[in-house]
Amino acid sequence: MSVAFVFPGQGSQAPGMGLAWADSTEIYGWASAVLGWDLTKMLRSGSADELRQTYVAQPAIFCVSVAALRALEEAGVRPEYVAGHSLGELSALVASGALSFEAGLTLVARRAEVMQRAADANPGSMSSVLGLSVEGVEMAVTEAAEGGVLAVANDNAPGNVVVSGEWPALERLPVAAKELGAKRVMPLNVGGAFHSPLMAPAADAFRSFLAAAPLSDCSVPLVANATAQPTTSAAELRELLGRQLTGRIRWTESVRRLADLGVDTIVEVGPGTVLAGLVKRTVKGVRVLPAGDAAEVAAVADALRQESEGVATSDGNQGEVVVLPERFAVSPGHGRFYPAVPTRYTDEGPYVEAGDLLGEVRNGANSMPVRSPFRGWLMTHLAWEGELVTPGQILLSLRPF
Repeated sequence: MSVAFVFPGQGSQAPGMGLAWADSTEIYGWASAVLGWDLTKMLRSGSADELRQTYVAQPAIFCVSVAALRALEEAGVRPEYVAGHSLGELSALVASGALSFEAGLTLVARRAEVMQRAADANPGSMSSVLGLSVEGVEMAVTEAAEGGVLAVANDNAPGNVVVSGEWPALERLPVAAKELGAKRVMPLNVGGAFHSPLMAPAADAFRSFLAAAPLSDCSVPLVANATAQPTTSAAELRELLGRQLTGRIRWTESVRRLADLGVDTIVEVGPGTVLAGLVKRTVKGVRVLPAGDAAEVAAVADALRQESEGVATSDGNQGEVVVLPERFAVSPGHGRFYPAVPTRYTDEGPYVEAGDLLGEVRNGANSMPVRSPFRGWLMTHLAWEGELVTPGQILLSLRPF
C-alpha cells in the first residue's frame, strides 16, 4: 500500500468547515492572532459570500487542511507522496516537512493579498470548459483570445479544464469552445483571473516573500503543480511556487504521475471532496478517502491501520508474514519542538537506543525532554525545529529492531 495526501485549493471552502478541531487545536487561535480576524468565528458564522473572499478563503482552507493533517499524523497516518491543488500546494509543503505551519500561514496570507491586488489592478475572471480535451481547450483559447489575455489555468481532469483571462476574451470563449465540441462553458464566481499572465504583479511580489521564507528540503516528495513531477528541493520549490501564480495547474498529469509512482490510496486532506471527484475521473484503481472532518480522519486511520497491521499469507512454505508498523515519539506537552541531532549511525541510517534524547519541547523557561522508548531506526521527523506542538502530537516515527 502506498499513500499520498492531496490538499484542496480555493473553492473548497464552506461554512462550518473544520469546526471539529476548533477546541482541540491551537492552530485556529494562532491564525487569528496572525491574520487579525477571528478564524473560528468566521468558520462558525461566516456566510458563503464572506468565505469566498480570497483573503479569507485561502487562510481558512489552509488552516483547516493543516488541522486535518495534524489529526492524521496523531493517528499515525503518513504519506509516501504529497500534492496540493493551487493554494493546496502550501498545505502539502507543511505535510512534506519543508515548511512549518507558522511560516506557511504567513505565506498564504501574503499570497492572498498580492493575488487580490493583482486582480483589482487587472480585471478578469475564469470559466470552466466541460467535455473537451485540454488540447481542444488550447485551440479554443487561441481562437477566442484575439490578442487579449486568455490562458488555460487548471487542467483538472479529462474533460474538466479551467480557462482564465480578460473579460472580453472570456465572453468569446463559449462559441469557440462549443465549435470544437465542448458540452458546456460555465463562468466561475471567482475574484480574478488566477493562474494567468494577469497575475504577473502577484507573482513578482510573492517571489520576494518566498525568498525570505524558511523553506527546507522535503522529507516526503511533493508532486508539483507546475511540472507534475516529484521534487524534494527547496530551491526548486521556491521557483515553482512563484511560477504557479501565472502558470497552469497540471492536476491531471499530477494525479497520473502519483499513480505511476505506485500510489494506490489518495487521502484528500482538508475541506470538501472536489479533488476526490477529479482523481476518480483521471485514474482507475486508485482508492480515494476523504479526511475533512474528525469522523473522516478516524475512518481513514482505521482503514489504513487495519491494512498495515494485517496478516498476509504468501504460501505454505513461508507461512504468515506479519507487517510490523512503525512506532512514534509524541509530545509530552505544549510548546515548540526542537529535535536532537542523531549521534548513532550505521550504513542504513541513524538509529537510537532506548532512553536516547530525541529532542525537547520548550515552553518559556520550561524544557520537556523527548526520549526514545525503545531501540530503533529513526525514520521520519513529523514535527520540525521550532514548530508549535500539542500534548500527544506525533513528533517522530521510529521502526524497532
